[in-house]
Amino acid sequence: MMKPSAHELLFEIGVEEMPSTPLNAAIIQMRQLAEDALSATRLRYEGLTVYATPRRLSLLVKGLLDCQEDAQLNFRGPAAAVAYDDEGQPTKALEGFLRSKGLTLDQTEVREEGGTDYVCATVEQKGEQAVELLPQLLTDLLGGLDWKRSQRWGSGDERFVRPVRWLLALYGTVAIPVAFGELKSGVTTMPHRFVGHGPVVIATPNEYKNVLRGNRVIVDQDQRRTMIVEGVQSAAEPFGEAQIPEAVLDEVVNLVEYPTVLVGTFDKSFLRVPREILEDAMSTHQRYFAIEHVDEEQRLDNHFIVVSNGDPAYNSQIIAGHERVLRARLADAAFFYDEDCKVGLTAWAQKLSGLNFQDKLGTMADKTARIVRLSEWLSDAWGLDTLDRRTVLRAAELAKADLTSSAVIEFTDLQGVMGGHYARAQGEDEAVALAITDHYAPRFSGDALPRSQAAALLAVADKADTIAGIFAAGKAPKGSSDPFGLRRAAIGILQIGLEESALDTEALMEAALSGYEGLDFDRAAIAKALAAFFRSRLETILRDEGFSSQAVTAVLTRSAARPADARARCKALARFVEVGSDYEDLSTAFTRAKNLSDPTVGREVDGALLTEPERPFANALKELAPEARALMAAGDYERFLALLATMRTPVDTFFEQVMVMDEDPALRRNRLALLNNFIALVEQFADFRALIA
Repeated sequence: MMKPSAHELLFEIGVEEMPSTPLNAAIIQMRQLAEDALSATRLRYEGLTVYATPRRLSLLVKGLLDCQEDAQLNFRGPAAAVAYDDEGQPTKALEGFLRSKGLTLDQTEVREEGGTDYVCATVEQKGEQAVELLPQLLTDLLGGLDWKRSQRWGSGDERFVRPVRWLLALYGTVAIPVAFGELKSGVTTMPHRFVGHGPVVIATPNEYKNVLRGNRVIVDQDQRRTMIVEGVQSAAEPFGEAQIPEAVLDEVVNLVEYPTVLVGTFDKSFLRVPREILEDAMSTHQRYFAIEHVDEEQRLDNHFIVVSNGDPAYNSQIIAGHERVLRARLADAAFFYDEDCKVGLTAWAQKLSGLNFQDKLGTMADKTARIVRLSEWLSDAWGLDTLDRRTVLRAAELAKADLTSSAVIEFTDLQGVMGGHYARAQGEDEAVALAITDHYAPRFSGDALPRSQAAALLAVADKADTIAGIFAAGKAPKGSSDPFGLRRAAIGILQIGLEESALDTEALMEAALSGYEGLDFDRAAIAKALAAFFRSRLETILRDEGFSSQAVTAVLTRSAARPADARARCKALARFVEVGSDYEDLSTAFTRAKNLSDPTVGREVDGALLTEPERPFANALKELAPEARALMAAGDYERFLALLATMRTPVDTFFEQVMVMDEDPALRRNRLALLNNFIALVEQFADFRALIA
């Protein structure tokens, strides 16, 4: 028997330019599909890589064995009782089983499984050659890619994200036939669209990357990323430091097959425009990279960087074209900014009544009024002084005004940011401008928090109003659908709340719902749903911070509405458990007490009924309780837990010397009440049953 040999497999799907975001998803998807297919087909291999450019999606499998592994297939058919008739002849049930598996009767035997006899068969299946299996495997792989948006072309019914123009399938030196509609695979690929000429033959998979590099195509997306980052940083060095947003970089990597870094300029007069507009025009709209001066002022330079996919022979024409495009964008931006400043933020705020917030929830003017009221409530709840309160309320009045400005209508990502600039332009205090700028923060998980308490409060008010209103309107998130970004908004509130100890999400939502009195909804049911909504988000956040699921569950039963307090309790509990001995003492004492407790008895203890063996426990509890409550009120949870751990000995002595379930009903109730007092003291911190379970 010949020993299996291994070769490389190359499969390339050549496509018209694909969009960046779906291409990133396709890389992950193709890798998983290939791994699953090779595993299911019993084809062993050493490694697997997926490459992608705007025009191709490629699979390279290293060390793929040329023969399938042999397999022993076990089949279980019908129960013996129904497989044979009274004369011992096969029934239709057995015949159908044999036919479906391609078996003969002499290949079967009766085996007992779980007390029942079944007709079974074991078949040795010889492994097939890889070249026989790969055509179908690759065809299925091509058809199995799921694009959120796909298209048809020509007269066929095949769909892909963009029209497929060529296929390359090669195993070692053997061409693998793959068909996609009328398109048949071959052993050629295509060079760079603007530099190469005609099809390029690939003799073996091993030479694929090098041959294409010689034809101005870098198929490895990670290599392109490195080339781009290094090229952009080097090009920016004479002028400052390149600004390379990760999202823009991700997109640019998938826009070029061979990156060429070019430097362009724009008129210095545009630098008077807020840098956020310049950066948005360059990066978000044009996928250019801005350059920042390395100084304290962090000013932008009037040079910018383009990563081109064109023919380097025409670099001067390419950069001139990009400069013309950017000049037009910046001219528009400067015009919008200048015109907006002439009107002013206060005047823009008066136009909010013409801007709809949500069909059932009124206009942005209505939302602004609710934000102002909620900001007043939060200012009281958080104990803001007069100056900060004045800042918050003024910022709340103007926070949404920039939504009607020309610059924000054109550069939608700059809402809030432009409001801050316009506030400064019309002479508002810097604290007001900062609160307006930051009130959308954090925009996503891990984003920077608002930079002042006033901004944080305004951000909470804005997000809380949106969440409460959308829930009340019956549009709460379902499954993966969250069109209003409520999960993101809730996480933002919680991230702020983890730093702001006064935040209580349940009280916040009650106050926010008060702004929707005119809306017909079940307030109690919505409040309950909102509490669960926030608790679920907070639970995830705390677990992601490394706290155990048991600790998080235990704490959130007592402090789910106060994020900062919940985190503090989790930290104290984690340290308490690490100590070991104290935790063991408290959990043992609590468990013994909890197992016999009866909440219906209450906590009123009659001192006259206490017997001598009960008094040490009762006295220890009486002495400890005031200090424990004071520590809880002060949030000194570590000392609180350590103090409760000292009850281990009194509890043990109590159970050793006292019959709790005494025949005398009065004594029994009194002893249970004593236990209930100890349990209540412990459970004001957390539900210890979640830790002990």
